[in-house]
Amino acid sequence: MAAALRRSLRFPLFRRRFSAHSTATSPTPSSDPISAAKSAIRSESDPDRLVSLFESAAHDPSFYDDRQIYRFSILKLARHHRPDLIERLLEGAKSNPDSPKSEGFLLRLLSLYSEAGMPDHAFRTFEAMPGLGCRRTDRSLCALLSAFLKNDCVDRLQDVFDRAADEFGIAPGIASYNVLLRALCSIDEVEKARALLDEMPDKGVEPDIICYNTVLDGYLKKGDYSGFDEFLEELNRKKFSPNVGTFNCRIAALCAQGKSFQAEELLEVMQSKRIQPNRISFNTLIDGFCKEGNIDSAMKVYERMKGFKRPDDTGVSPDFKTYTTLLEDLVEKEEFGKGVEICKECLEKKWAPPFETVKGLIDGLVKSSRVNEAKDVISMMGKGIKGDARDAWKKIEESFSFKKSKASPLLLASNHRRRSHIPE
Repeated sequence: MAAALRRSLRFPLFRRRFSAHSTATSPTPSSDPISAAKSAIRSESDPDRLVSLFESAAHDPSFYDDRQIYRFSILKLARHHRPDLIERLLEGAKSNPDSPKSEGFLLRLLSLYSEAGMPDHAFRTFEAMPGLGCRRTDRSLCALLSAFLKNDCVDRLQDVFDRAADEFGIAPGIASYNVLLRALCSIDEVEKARALLDEMPDKGVEPDIICYNTVLDGYLKKGDYSGFDEFLEELNRKKFSPNVGTFNCRIAALCAQGKSFQAEELLEVMQSKRIQPNRISFNTLIDGFCKEGNIDSAMKVYERMKGFKRPDDTGVSPDFKTYTTLLEDLVEKEEFGKGVEICKECLEKKWAPPFETVKGLIDGLVKSSRVNEAKDVISMMGKGIKGDARDAWKKIEESFSFKKSKASPLLLASNHRRRSHIPE
């Protein structure tokens, strides 16, 4: 009877709020209250109200399976600087008798605390697992170590790693060792990381190519290219088969030394070894050529990236980093025509480039008497930007008119933009 009463009282708010918007083709709130709850959570801007909505829906088992709504809610609360509400939600999920107490679910809570910048709470979640009937494994240890690394708590990471076997009954496995390797490299202790590789077999853990790539990347980020080359030779002597991560480190090392043409040649070497380049491979080359002032070669790599096909016929699509790297360099080099093309492609993917870069593009187009293209960019930006960002962009638009006389082409373009495209 209590369960029936709880069901009857669970979602009165959502029935009231969404009944006016129901259609014949979509579920009504009464038939699908969880969907209504999730929709309300996504649109809610008040953090206290968001938590109330979340808690109203958290009794339903299907709610716990939605990783996105958990992460969305926690990150929104973190942006509002409300650790009290984050703790309320996640501790509530931990203690709720309806929630699963599996290792996977508890590690999700641990990771959410980590993303919210609350490593102490992540550790307490790790400590609480046995009391909740969940056995900790190396997976649990790895998640905790990753939380410490994400929050720059390297000393605590090392301490927990050292105590894992005796205090927590967990013998660190290769995943946990790899987090420790990354942590040591993050504080420029690359030689310690390299020594740890030699110690691992004595602990019953054989390093794999990922471990070696981690140390290789450590030398790269430290800028120790002689150490990088020496360690790469060691990797080859041990007869490890390189993977795409190994080659991406080599590409990055060459680009960092102004040798992007040599780095590009590694794309053919990779494919000859049946190792397919990925987005990082291409983006690193594009960035390398841009830093060398060779925008033409960067654009060629970009076209090569768009046309690249793996044996299974899948491609490698540009991402936000690809577009912003190219656009910033094109504007700097006053290649405004190509800049418009890249800006358009970026906006077509629903990504808004950095405002200052777009402002530089528009200024350059107007100075080059390409006012219609400037109008197009202004129009596309206005259509593609949502929420608070739209207000920020409108301020930039208005700044154009402050710099120009009343009859200037840019002012006319800006006025046309405000009349035609900005919704009330």
